[in-house]
Amino acid sequence: MQHFLILGLISVLGETWNVPADCENIQAAIDASTDGDIVLVSAGTWKERIAVSNKTITIRSVAGAEATVIHGGNDGTVVSYTNNSNGVIEGFTIRGGAAELGGGAYIENSSPTFQHCLLDFNAAKQGGGAYVLRGTPVFSQCCFSFNTAEDGDGIWAKLARPELTACIFAGDSIGWQSGEMVTVRDTNSPAGACCIRDVCIQTASVACWEAGGLYRGESSNCIEACDAVCDEDVTGDGVVNLTDVLRVISAFGFCP
Repeated sequence: MQHFLILGLISVLGETWNVPADCENIQAAIDASTDGDIVLVSAGTWKERIAVSNKTITIRSVAGAEATVIHGGNDGTVVSYTNNSNGVIEGFTIRGGAAELGGGAYIENSSPTFQHCLLDFNAAKQGGGAYVLRGTPVFSQCCFSFNTAEDGDGIWAKLARPELTACIFAGDSIGWQSGEMVTVRDTNSPAGACCIRDVCIQTASVACWEAGGLYRGESSNCIEACDAVCDEDVTGDGVVNLTDVLRVISAFGFCP
């Protein structure tokens, strides 16, 4: 019985894959891993693009983001999560991505957590830092800077509700499918839930109001604070009224 319990505990904890000791690169470790496993990455610049599909694993750097860079070589998305992939990626600089959608990160039908990550010097048509399609990913204590895109230098969200906690947007912007943009100065202050159409941001009240969001108070969080998006609420202020009508008229023009 004791032997069975030990084996069961090992199974629950998962296996650890060390890069480069066990696998020569990060993608090889991801491919070898199964749900619950941990991929530990040594310091250095890893020139590769990584993709996680249909699994829940932890990818963690040993030395932190300043010493551990994943560089996409300016050819494609650097980090991708697709097909119901969750888990955690922690302690990386995600750099050198160039793609149509999501230069630094592309997230589709998945809800991973990015923690203590720096996403910088990435480029895309939509979502220079990250592109999110149908998911509820979490960005915790991350920094977005020097990313470029036609829509959403930092993050572009479509049919998604990303949660950002204690993040910094150094000049980068965040946007959603309607085409409107909001620049978030930082979310590293006493914060509550800020609802801006499809996006919920943990941010301070002033930053939320300046962005045109609906602030729910410092005790609120993004899990339950924001209602589902109403298409008729064009301004995203939680109310359908004359302001929404005027916004539509402004977009299309008055009749001659």
